[in-house]
Amino acid sequence: MGPVRFRPFRLATAALALLLAACGSGSTAQSGDLATPPAHDPTGMDYIALKKGPCFGACPVFDITLRGDGRVEFYGRRFTKVSGQKLDQQSTGRFLEALDILEERGFGALQGDYTGQTCTVMASDHPTITIEVNSGDWKKTVVWNTGCRGSDDIVTLERLVRDLDWTLDVDSYVGTDAEHAPTSGKGRKSF
Repeated sequence: MGPVRFRPFRLATAALALLLAACGSGSTAQSGDLATPPAHDPTGMDYIALKKGPCFGACPVFDITLRGDGRVEFYGRRFTKVSGQKLDQQSTGRFLEALDILEERGFGALQGDYTGQTCTVMASDHPTITIEVNSGDWKKTVVWNTGCRGSDDIVTLERLVRDLDWTLDVDSYVGTDAEHAPTSGKGRKSF
């Protein structure tokens, strides 16, 4: 019998097969499981949008979008400190922080609609809040009329919106009640 010849190709192939088997065996995520956002590097195409609609009164009406590259697009429609469009820049870390909040608050497990059928009690004249996420494979929209009561998810929605408001720095655009209250002489109708 002659000397044993080293066969690097076979050794590399066997090592790769073992590595792939080890990586695949511990995975529990199912295809299409979007309750948790998949890990990826965010881009300018990824976004989290928060929209608050009108109510009977002086509720701030606006859209704010935070993109994966940190761009912020705010559009104040009514009762906001910033009227019209304002573009801003945050860090990519702010986007990742907002994704973490969505995950921690159970956004993936929420229903898509809290505007009628899911409510046991429905009060009229409340604003509707829409949260839309498009990040990698995580695409979801939740629409919540804040007059909707009786669902087990209402506390989750309230906390989620409060935390997103803080993370997206909504107050810097909407302002305080005094800054966005209807007054005469500033282009807003007085009541």
